[in-house]
Amino acid sequence: MSKVKVGIVGSRFQADCIASAVKAIPEEAELVAVASPTKGHATEFAKRHGIPQAYTDYHDLLCNPQVELISITAPNRLHAPITIDAAKAGKHVVCEKPLCITLEEADAMIDACAKAGVLLLYAEELFFAPKYVKAKQMADEGADAGARRSHRGGG
Repeated sequence: MSKVKVGIVGSRFQADCIASAVKAIPEEAELVAVASPTKGHATEFAKRHGIPQAYTDYHDLLCNPQVELISITAPNRLHAPITIDAAKAGKHVVCEKPLCITLEEADAMIDACAKAGVLLLYAEELFFAPKYVKAKQMADEGADAGARRSHRGGG
């Protein structure tokens, strides 16, 4: 099985998290490119993480034939247009939270990826945090607000 070649769009905190996660599974994935419009950010990020290609325009990253999947860590307002452009370029997408700003953007992202035959994945790690898992379990079991208040000792 070949490694998934990953490009990151963005260069701040969440991009560092993604880079670390990809580097933790070297047999599965490899960082091949990063893009950030802020002068010097992509180059510095690439040096720090050993990424061979750095771009100031994500469109150039999308033209890189090595990139198979992109991880979007850019500002929230850019998630939809980057996802749609990535789908048109034939790249799979992992998008950080929130997926987008409006329901119409979500529909356009889903439609673009479906039409292009690429995956659209949503990176929301909080779904698996213990307190949210417990909250879902309680909701699934029919817990109501009154029952939750009595568990806290309040009324």
